[in-house]
Amino acid sequence: MKYFIKVFFSALILFSTEAWAFFEFSGYVADPLNVTSGNANPTYNFTVSFRAYCDSGCVGQDYRLALSDSDPGSQSPSSNVPDSYQADELSEFLISAQYSQNGNQGSLVPGEWTHSDSSSSFYQTTTNGTVTGSFTLTFNQNRLLQLEAGTYDFSFYIAGEDMYNTRHLDSILVTIPIVVPEFVQISGLEDVALDANDLSGNNLDADFGVCVFSNTGEVSIDFDSSSNPGDDFMLSKQGQCVNASDCVNYRMRVRTPSESWATYRRQGQRPNRGWTASAQQDCGGQDNMTLRVRIKGNDLDNIDSGVYSDTMTVTIRAQ
Repeated sequence: MKYFIKVFFSALILFSTEAWAFFEFSGYVADPLNVTSGNANPTYNFTVSFRAYCDSGCVGQDYRLALSDSDPGSQSPSSNVPDSYQADELSEFLISAQYSQNGNQGSLVPGEWTHSDSSSSFYQTTTNGTVTGSFTLTFNQNRLLQLEAGTYDFSFYIAGEDMYNTRHLDSILVTIPIVVPEFVQISGLEDVALDANDLSGNNLDADFGVCVFSNTGEVSIDFDSSSNPGDDFMLSKQGQCVNASDCVNYRMRVRTPSESWATYRRQGQRPNRGWTASAQQDCGGQDNMTLRVRIKGNDLDNIDSGVYSDTMTVTIRAQ
């Protein structure tokens, strides 16, 4: 008799698999930043889309971000990633930078990573698909107002790195159009009083300083007398210069530290005369133009006693 023995066995074969992590930018959306006048530092929002993911056995990935003036490039896998990047221009224009993405929130210091490579926690995605992160930048208004009128491309890089075993780094160039209109401002105007009893020599003068700012570098100036609009400047006892006996003629004089005196006697007299303006809205804390109210001594002859006044409108235009 023959015996047959059937032996059944099963084999368990283990395959060693390693999940690979990746970081890839997809694009960004950045509308123009329209600069306005005033002192408030403007906030600006834009979005960036990217993937921080792994290719097998996991969902989502830890990651970190950095802002840079120069291109951090791309590395797959990443190695010898610097602790910081050049960010002089970013630091010059930005007051602060904030980031948020699906519960991840934090500040970004230009040139620095949001997390050190030895950190115990990072930003994290919860999907292997594309996500969108939001950035809020606060710009330095004083620096924006120093730009000449026109449109500028404010460009910088965002670097992103996944923080798994096989780390990968990617970067994206972001360009924000900055639209700067012509700005002009005069500050420091004040009331002046002249007393005919103080006349010494041929003229009765009163001077005061003002700050004239423009991002075009040059302005024109014009004056108009409410007592005698559109014509010679007049002081009047009755608000309007109706009778010559109730009016006193005067003139305005202008100079800057780099430009000599010029005289204005009537509205619209020097429409093309340019004056140097400060590139700083506060003129660096110092007046950069002197205005002089002048009454000629002979214009005070034979006038009645009393108070003569005028309201002068000063108009500054960018050149």
